[in-house]
Amino acid sequence: MDFLMQRFWHTSVVRNDEHYLTAKTVYMDCRLECLAGMEVEVDTLKIKKAWVDRLGRPGKMAESREYIEGLKGVEAYLGGGARLRQALQVVKEELERSLFNDLVIGIVQAETFLYRERGYDSADDYNRAWEDFYLGSCRYYSNLDRIKTSWGNYVGLSGRVENLFDRCKSQQLYRDYKGYYIINGSLIDSFHQVNTSLELDENMKVTAAYGQLLRVPDEVCRESTSRMENIKGLLLPGMPKKELAHRLGAGQGCVHLIDLVYDGVKTLELYLRQ
Repeated sequence: MDFLMQRFWHTSVVRNDEHYLTAKTVYMDCRLECLAGMEVEVDTLKIKKAWVDRLGRPGKMAESREYIEGLKGVEAYLGGGARLRQALQVVKEELERSLFNDLVIGIVQAETFLYRERGYDSADDYNRAWEDFYLGSCRYYSNLDRIKTSWGNYVGLSGRVENLFDRCKSQQLYRDYKGYYIINGSLIDSFHQVNTSLELDENMKVTAAYGQLLRVPDEVCRESTSRMENIKGLLLPGMPKKELAHRLGAGQGCVHLIDLVYDGVKTLELYLRQ
């Protein structure tokens, strides 16, 4: 077994004070280390400032920072993708641009502990609004009539005040004795824990695909792992994420499982471009 590549992401969302929070995503692989950050208004989730830190590598460790002025005033929330993409066109590296998506995901997850500031009278009101807004978007929200644990009960009555959300993701790429590629992915955050493993032959065709949800809001979420069978025999490199999501169940699948598989495909593509 040859170890070929590893990648790591860490996203954190911390409340600074009653007015602002800071979200950061650190990324590392064998060729680069960088950080994307945002300072965001707590009540509107509008971006006050956003930046990329490029942290260098051995031999040239100096750091540099680029502020993304076009992101000022943009809402760091669901539905803001078009404005975010437009403002991020000044960032040349696709991978660096992708880190801002991780930031928005982290902020959306942290909103669970900001429901009053976001205009909801109670956690129950917030949860009901999410059930309407997110209906049909994943295995959980597509099967609300079957779930045994509501999001509110899963999170619990006591909220967080300062450290609102953390997420770690990793990808490891190997080549086995047959010359096949093995891609293992993991995600662990304040609410979830998900793992994937892909095996691709020398022609990049999927010969095996596994997924496991170790910590999820409800047992209904675990049913999404059966969709991993749908990508066996496919050529994943170059496949658009929308098509991959469709293969993995889309609204009846798990968004975290889909993201991990997509990250795995991008890991192989990145390795092959080196």
